[in-house]
Amino acid sequence: MNFNDAFSEQERQIISGYLSLMLEKPYDKITVKELTTRCSIARTAFYRSFEDTYDLLERIERYLLGEFTLYRPRMASAPSGDTADGSNDALAGQAYQGIEAWFKTGIRLRFFLRAIMGENGDLYFKERLIKRLKVELNQMMDDECIPRDGLRGYYVAAISASYIGLLNHIALVEDADLLPVSNIVAIANSMRVAYFRSSKDAPPISDKQLFGSAD
Repeated sequence: MNFNDAFSEQERQIISGYLSLMLEKPYDKITVKELTTRCSIARTAFYRSFEDTYDLLERIERYLLGEFTLYRPRMASAPSGDTADGSNDALAGQAYQGIEAWFKTGIRLRFFLRAIMGENGDLYFKERLIKRLKVELNQMMDDECIPRDGLRGYYVAAISASYIGLLNHIALVEDADLLPVSNIVAIANSMRVAYFRSSKDAPPISDKQLFGSAD
């Protein structure tokens, strides 16, 4: 969902002020008073939308989690996770396109992630996101007929950690050093490619499925 559609104009102002303060100090040290001063609004305006700064943070994180849907199973009508919305460009059953959409979302939401995933942000957000990732990676692997063996567990752990690491780098890197999304997706997809190209137990897969391109 577009940020402008998810929040009112005043809520967007408050969120922007909160994220800017988070770049300066730990999120749990930000007070409503300094936030309303930063936004040049009355405290009553803040409390019309949020109970406190923790409620504000939770609203932001739920919005982000709703945007970051890596994969939807072929037969699913909605993704699993913290929210049923899960707005995402990925189509059900299309792994490569899901990976591409996930990192496009990361680039689009860099301003949020720079604060939330930065040194003053909420470490628990990464745990929530990686939990979602592991569920969706397993759904992807089920659709791709990958055996549920010991090797798969290692791949899920490695891929989910690498995706979070890439997302964190996207959030913090300078604009001039941000790679095109096609390069980022190639890096992210490399472990999936390695599995299908090197594992003796890997099921057959076409280049179109593996790379999102024509056979």
